[in-house]
Amino acid sequence: MNITAILSLTALIVAAPVAAAVYKFEPGEEVLTNCREIYTRGVIKAQVDDGYTVHFPKNSGPINCPPFRWHKEFVLPFRSVPEYRLQFFGGLKRDIVFRVGESVTLRFDPDKRIVKRQTPIAIQAQITDISENGAVALKLLSTEPDAAATFWQMVGGNYVDLRHKALAEEIKTRSR
Repeated sequence: MNITAILSLTALIVAAPVAAAVYKFEPGEEVLTNCREIYTRGVIKAQVDDGYTVHFPKNSGPINCPPFRWHKEFVLPFRSVPEYRLQFFGGLKRDIVFRVGESVTLRFDPDKRIVKRQTPIAIQAQITDISENGAVALKLLSTEPDAAATFWQMVGGNYVDLRHKALAEEIKTRSR
């Protein structure tokens, strides 16, 4: 086999989609529900046909997906960790480390219903918790009204996946 064939085969194996892990949860277990890379922390109430009924505490939200029944592919186990290493290219590039207490900058496109502006909104926030799957809970640090309104509309008391497009600039800055 020539080198091109070996590299092509390796690329196919690495890029092949991995089947989503499906977990079996019992009532009372803490979980994260995935809604467009924004995770809401809750507790399993019951198992239903193809997923789970999840109870969310009052400080959760905003929940931008219907919060009643969650298909099992969108429910992940929750466990807190002090730091998370975001890996690139299977460890070939340097890991980017996120720790509890650090500040991050999120960038969201403005929602015309909330903010009258054309440019992306930069939001400063502090990491208050990290889940083992790479989602971070954030506390708002920005004092600008547009940033606060966007933060509470998009993130609020939820967890944001570190791979979310809102954190792309933060990852780019940290990878230098």
